[in-house]
Amino acid sequence: MATLPQTNKLTPSQLSTISPKIRDWCSCHGLLMKSKRNDPHDYSFHHLPVTLLPTPIPKILFDQAMQVQMDFNTVFDIITRKTSFLSENLKRSLQDDEYASKLMYVYNQVLKEGIAQPINFMLTRSDYMLDQSNSNNQLSLKQVEFNTVSVGFIGSSSVVPSLHRYVIRELGLTDDYNLERIATNNCLEPFAKGVHLAWKMYENDKAIILFVVLPDENNICDQRLFEYAIMKLDPSINVVRCTMADIEENATLGDDKTLYYKKQEVALVYYRSAYAPYCYPSQKEWDALLLAERSRSIKVPNIASHLAGVKKIQQVLSTPGVLESLLPDKSSVERIRATFTGLYSLEGDQGKESIAMAIKNPENFVLKPPREGGGNNLFGEEIRTFLSSSSNDDEKSAYILMDRIFPPAVDNCIITTNNSIQGTEKVISELGIYGVLISRGPNEVISNCACGYLLRTKSISQNEGGVGIGAAGLDSVYLV
Repeated sequence: MATLPQTNKLTPSQLSTISPKIRDWCSCHGLLMKSKRNDPHDYSFHHLPVTLLPTPIPKILFDQAMQVQMDFNTVFDIITRKTSFLSENLKRSLQDDEYASKLMYVYNQVLKEGIAQPINFMLTRSDYMLDQSNSNNQLSLKQVEFNTVSVGFIGSSSVVPSLHRYVIRELGLTDDYNLERIATNNCLEPFAKGVHLAWKMYENDKAIILFVVLPDENNICDQRLFEYAIMKLDPSINVVRCTMADIEENATLGDDKTLYYKKQEVALVYYRSAYAPYCYPSQKEWDALLLAERSRSIKVPNIASHLAGVKKIQQVLSTPGVLESLLPDKSSVERIRATFTGLYSLEGDQGKESIAMAIKNPENFVLKPPREGGGNNLFGEEIRTFLSSSSNDDEKSAYILMDRIFPPAVDNCIITTNNSIQGTEKVISELGIYGVLISRGPNEVISNCACGYLLRTKSISQNEGGVGIGAAGLDSVYLV
């Protein structure tokens, strides 16, 4: 693994001088997050955490991640249309998880009533770490998870490469860095084009697009950058922001399953909420989800795609023979399988063996619940405590056990709102590849592409790294 050129040679004076310049650059280019205040009229912002310099990633592994994204898009599109696959594989694992069970209830209600909209539109992101745990210490690409709902930082991550080019020039490191090796991050435009295409496929140029957000949303700048990119493509598109509760209070369903929001027809419902239990503080939010899913509006994602992103499906796909039964293309199967690390079910007799293995060596594993939103995984002694103390087999079966990935550490700095740069620290990174898929049926794929990346970097001392809480910084890829 390459080291960052000249990082350790930066003087304290250089570091203290560049820090305010980075903050100013972030503020001028939309790398901002709304500060959480009790006053709803307070529009204070702070810059998102960012790294001082880009992180080296082997080009061969970056290219591998980009190439396999379309394979993952394809298999998840197939899964969303196989009702028996979702029902059979999620039935046992979700029965003791109230949130996931309610998602399955919505799914079953839609199936019972009949799917009103055949178009499947997915904005996805597959997350990876570089793993060096093999015997020859050779780096490999291993998947952390595949996300199908509310993939974020599309707008923010697209400008980070430009930030790092600016920083390198300001620090006088252009002799050490080849600026062309900082991977351009063109994720915003393909996402916007995907939305525009789906909106056109609805075939009503007066219909609106709903951006469904949290009531106290603080990642508003990232979302607005996406919204503005859509409107730049077609200024006639009307994007309306609302919450789940707003939908319940202001939306109606016509006899033909047309969704109306404040009497305006809705072509597309894009969720930047609805991904975790805290997004549903009352029954209103669940009623809103069911109403939208019953409609003929295009959903991003629809309830089937949402459920396909549950961690249990990731484990099921790793089971021998499953991918082969879904994908006829053997090369696609091989590309996907090459990214899998060990994934273990906690159900039945196999589950007992997995539990014993994890209790014996918890430091080698991560225990994942069936939900999104971050901060839910268990590590090390947390795994041993949970698996040893819980007597509820159904509760355990909702989790999946995954081999822990051991990425290489490099020197860098994470610049948050309040910290002053004292020097570099050891950090590790997680690489996400964005994807777009639109299909009208099992044999009619309209669009399938990989489109840019999200690189998040955190201190090696952190188990989980959230950008929003300052535990990780947005980063860019330096190809080596």
